[in-house]
Amino acid sequence: MKMDVVISGVGGQGNIFASLVISQYAMNKNLNVLGAETIGAAQRGGAVVSHIRMSDGQIYSPIISRGQADLLIGMEYVELLRHMRLLNPKGMYLLNAMKIPTVLNNMALDEYPATEDILKSIRKYCPNGYVVEASAAAKKLGNIQMTNVVMLGALVKVAPFFEYNEMKLLVAANSPTRFKEANVKGFEEGYTLLK
Repeated sequence: MKMDVVISGVGGQGNIFASLVISQYAMNKNLNVLGAETIGAAQRGGAVVSHIRMSDGQIYSPIISRGQADLLIGMEYVELLRHMRLLNPKGMYLLNAMKIPTVLNNMALDEYPATEDILKSIRKYCPNGYVVEASAAAKKLGNIQMTNVVMLGALVKVAPFFEYNEMKLLVAANSPTRFKEANVKGFEEGYTLLK
């Protein structure tokens, strides 16, 4: 068994938490796990990319190369598009339907691409994927920062490797006490968003 997962987003979206939950899940399945994070000015809304490699065999590098990822989780449109090159065209993507303008967009020096153009490019490269209204669901639950756990719930729905009850327990176990109940609720909501 081997699975390579990339999570792409921007600072503050909870990539690291999601990466931790997925890594712990794989370790609980007695798989070898290596991971790495690339963080670019994350506290200022910069890109954050998490690489999670899990296997019942030897893993030689924590970094996932072009075309190797089995699963790409994008917390934002452009960040998913930016990292599509890492996804195997026969893999699967899970995309949060959220736009976060870059600094250049905010300064009117660059234009954010149209959603239809982004989706067209993504689907041309990899037709197997899902767009999830995770941020909208998290906002409806009272805290947009729960987007990451909503995405984890959606992941469990579409990726058979991940078991609902065990992932839910890991979300709870890794959440600070004051956010535990809300994060579990967010995870449960995410599971209902995809058919």
